[in-house]
Amino acid sequence: MKKVFAGLVLILIPLLGRASHIVGGEFELIHLNGFQYRLNLVLYFDQLNGNPGALDNFVDASIFRMADNVRIQGIRLPLDSSSLVNYTQPECSNGELVTVRLFYTALLTLNPDIYNHPQGYYISWERCCRNYGISNIYSEDPNPNSNVRFAGQTFYLEFPPVMKDGQPFVDSTPRLFPPLNDYACPYRPYYTDFGGIDDDGDSLVYSLVTPLSTRAAAPIPGPTPRPYPLVQWRPPYGPTNMLGGAPDLHISPDGFLTVTPTNQGLFVFAVKVEEYRDGVKIGETRRDFQMLVVDACPVAQPPQIKGKKLADASYTYDETMSVTFSGSVSDGDRCIQVQVSDPDSESIQDNFQERVKIKAVAINFKKDLTSILPTVSNATLLNGSTVEFTICFPQCPLLYGGIAEIGIVAMDDACSLPLTDTLKVNVLVEPPPNNPPRFTSPTPVTSTLNEGDQQAWPYNAVDDDGDPLIFSVLTNGFSMAAAGMTVNTTNLVPGALDGELKWDAYCDIYDFTQRTSFQVTVQVEDQDLCLIPNPKKAIYNLNVILPGNADPIIDSDLTTNPAERRVTVTRRVTEALNFTITGKDLTDNDLLVLSAYNGPVDSMKAPVAIAATPVTSRGTVSTAAGWVIGCADVDLTGKEKEEFNFQFIVVDNANKCRVYKADTLDVELTVLPPLNQAPQLSVINGNGEFTTLAGDELTLTRGASINLVLTGTDADVSPGKDQLKLQLADQKDNVLPPSDYTFTPVEGVSPVQTSFTWTPDCSIFRGGVTEQVYTISFELVDDHCQTAKRDSLKLTLRVKEVDGSDTNFAPPNFVSPNGDGYNDYYAMEQLVPETGELKNILPNDNCSSRFEYVRIYNRWGKEIFRSSERDFKWFPDDTAAGVYYYTIKFTAKEYRGTLTVRY
Repeated sequence: MKKVFAGLVLILIPLLGRASHIVGGEFELIHLNGFQYRLNLVLYFDQLNGNPGALDNFVDASIFRMADNVRIQGIRLPLDSSSLVNYTQPECSNGELVTVRLFYTALLTLNPDIYNHPQGYYISWERCCRNYGISNIYSEDPNPNSNVRFAGQTFYLEFPPVMKDGQPFVDSTPRLFPPLNDYACPYRPYYTDFGGIDDDGDSLVYSLVTPLSTRAAAPIPGPTPRPYPLVQWRPPYGPTNMLGGAPDLHISPDGFLTVTPTNQGLFVFAVKVEEYRDGVKIGETRRDFQMLVVDACPVAQPPQIKGKKLADASYTYDETMSVTFSGSVSDGDRCIQVQVSDPDSESIQDNFQERVKIKAVAINFKKDLTSILPTVSNATLLNGSTVEFTICFPQCPLLYGGIAEIGIVAMDDACSLPLTDTLKVNVLVEPPPNNPPRFTSPTPVTSTLNEGDQQAWPYNAVDDDGDPLIFSVLTNGFSMAAAGMTVNTTNLVPGALDGELKWDAYCDIYDFTQRTSFQVTVQVEDQDLCLIPNPKKAIYNLNVILPGNADPIIDSDLTTNPAERRVTVTRRVTEALNFTITGKDLTDNDLLVLSAYNGPVDSMKAPVAIAATPVTSRGTVSTAAGWVIGCADVDLTGKEKEEFNFQFIVVDNANKCRVYKADTLDVELTVLPPLNQAPQLSVINGNGEFTTLAGDELTLTRGASINLVLTGTDADVSPGKDQLKLQLADQKDNVLPPSDYTFTPVEGVSPVQTSFTWTPDCSIFRGGVTEQVYTISFELVDDHCQTAKRDSLKLTLRVKEVDGSDTNFAPPNFVSPNGDGYNDYYAMEQLVPETGELKNILPNDNCSSRFEYVRIYNRWGKEIFRSSERDFKWFPDDTAAGVYYYTIKFTAKEYRGTLTVRY
């Protein structure tokens, strides 16, 4: 025994330093019944370094939904029990490692109406803090300084929904993980089985991961969803170098943990256990733990194990041996012998003695092999002695159809874990002789029945060894009862089986619509000594011929060809589609069901008015279908057409054998936009005061009034008169006249009429401008369903100033007031020969120059006549003959001259 001296503890305590309490742990969710579960939390507490005040009397866990991290509920788990974790070798303990297992548990109901999301759920609980003396991660005491690199633990478990595809989905997460109950020593191989069990037989895959920390340094942070922070590794440690071992920490997919440490210290690690069912991941468990590495293992050498066959004189196999045993060999001869020695039994440090033992492990199969070991499998070696053990194998093969690989492991009593040596034994045990069962009745059997017939087929099987027989019946995926088949065993005794397979092929009782061919297998297996699978089968291939049944026929009045199964029709929006569908089965006069499925090509629903429920009748059935295609029913915006496919089906499945017969008719409807005649917009001169209206251009002289009469008409009358709107159009790029014009938009059915009026004034002529051009647009829009149209008019308004030029202005200079009727007065007049009328010859008034007055003076400058009238007249009756002077004043010009008065 490599006993550790008590004084060594004084060296280890400073190594741990200041510490908190968490060693590790994990969640378990165990199914009880229905939707009842038990939620457990296993927490490992550091009894040596933990603060007793950190021991919680309960845990408040939270359940979150995986898909969106929504918290579903909280659950309180009271502390149920606590127990010490025992050493593998209790004698090796000197107090270096004292761990307490705390067990929290609570009942939980998972409501299927809530816990049914396919992505599943997770449970978490955050607790701070881990031990402060951990070597491979930062785990500092947050109490004196909140900015330190603390390390907590988030306990984490994923589980699947309790309902999948409408069915209960039962799962218990992995449980009963063994603790890490031994310390490790530098340069000494360390191993332990870290695997759990799964009650559902799901596959478990193990891997090492970085442990989870907590979001806050508070002792119990509040519930928060993932992601959770990871602990921070101290260099040079990390996910691929957790202990700095040679080799480093490793876990097999089955959960076997191995490492050969090189450094002393306290190391934390995490194991992720993924749960798979049928190749699909359904859950995940995280388990954290810490490993203590101390130089507390005395120098020791492993034991040696060798093997030999019973007939061999010496032990010659030290690594691998292979043995084969026939089925007729006796139990006492189906054995091997192994010899175990240990150099430490010759060491004075071990008092010249060493305890050893052996165990057997299955390598390429799973089975408890305790039964192959001798009753006594341990011994104490003295002064270099050896011990022999006889290992005997069972009469039946350990691995059917192959060679069983077995490890015979020799272990000593070294601290902290036994040192080992393994002898691999390849064992082939041939089973004892056995005659398999056999059928004496014919097989295979192929038989065809007409519907309405019945028949029976006997089956007989024997076992020449008289072994008990197990009888079973298999089908190729159908229910025998639903097909009218029965199996009746009349005799079942050791070595013999007799019975009968019977079939009543009645289709009015049994449903043959899904299949008419069946295979029944009668299987027999003997219960020989080794229960080696060796089934024998009698196969019955059975068929049924159903009576004939005429096909129903579907037709419509949309076509004159009854064989046509695809009818194409075209309608426009606002038009009606009406037709009659008829289904017939005049041959059998069976009950028919006529129904319809409506849907456009792109799976949008079409509002076709057909019977709300299927129409049923015997022999002949019909229904009317119709659709008045309303403007709101089909949106043809940006489209030339819309296509709909209406499928009508007549079904005959109420015949004797319920054979499904059907005929279909597809009515393919193309819906086009409605026809629409464009509205017409016209304009006429309302008062004729302007000069011209040539095409879309209007020319006038200032002072004249514009009065345009605009009229909108539309020839459409079906399905009703269009609503028209006559209004100003988009005036983009137009030069609009001043805002003093008058225009009122109008709406209504054809015809609609309104006017545009405007009297241009001098405000439009400034800076010597004598002509202005304006443009204005009008539009007439109809509201025709789906195909609204418009007409427009862009009018150019050309407004000219009054011509005020004086090019031909020559004021008269003579007046003779003698009463002869000629030139009796002075005026700005001229006789028009063509008409005999007098015309005013003054320049025209315009916006830039207007007549103001006329004044006449005598030769001494005395004003003798004044007038502000353009049509002034001066009668010089009392005026002396002679020369006078005149002034004609315009706002922008003045005319002066002389005139002569002569009698």
